[in-house]
Amino acid sequence: MSEEAKAVQEVAKTTGVAIRAVEKMGAFLSNVAGVPIATAVGIFEDKLSYMRWENQLNLIEKANEKLAQRGLCSPTRLLPLQFTVPLVEAASLEDDDYLQDLWATVLVNAADETVDVQLRRAFISILEDMTSLDVRILKVIGAATLSPTYQLDVLNPGFYVGYLPERAAPMDEFQDGIPEPKKDVRISVGNLHRLNLLSISQTVDGVSDPSHVRITELGKELLCLCSSNGDGDVRHRYEAK
Repeated sequence: MSEEAKAVQEVAKTTGVAIRAVEKMGAFLSNVAGVPIATAVGIFEDKLSYMRWENQLNLIEKANEKLAQRGLCSPTRLLPLQFTVPLVEAASLEDDDYLQDLWATVLVNAADETVDVQLRRAFISILEDMTSLDVRILKVIGAATLSPTYQLDVLNPGFYVGYLPERAAPMDEFQDGIPEPKKDVRISVGNLHRLNLLSISQTVDGVSDPSHVRITELGKELLCLCSSNGDGDVRHRYEAK
């Protein structure tokens, strides 16, 4: 079989699966709501379209407000479609208020030529895989790394995760009765590590210690893109260390 024929076959297979999924969904909604299947599917599609349109409208409104706060009446940097389109699509599916505001901040920073950030499409897919807790934890660790009292060196195991998301505690703050990290925090830290935004620290013996983490270069750059002040201060201060 030729490559073209295989491709056509795969598309047909995927389309068939999607059609069956819609049929099952329509039948379920029809039974629940007591309406014909066609009506049930139409209601679902209309609702989904409206939700996406509403979220996109909120994104633009939030972005315009943030631009106005910077004294800008319009974007000052043209954005590539391969960055803008997936960003708007991702934001249109987000219901969390915190993350909706984050998407607006990312859009404004990307559209502001005074903000020194890399417009990588990968950042969009990374943010799509993050929860609001993930973002909060990354920001807390980023802020703690900027503390003038924090010394980053090979002997420093990083930040203990047990106090997250309230604060990131370096090793020298430890006392008796150290709290164990909550389950949602452990899962969040694991996801941030999977996304290469946090790295697992090592002991002086070179053994991995998952209870201590550091922010990665990728994490620093992402924080710059998500910085509400839009001045790129996060990365520059990291680089000064």
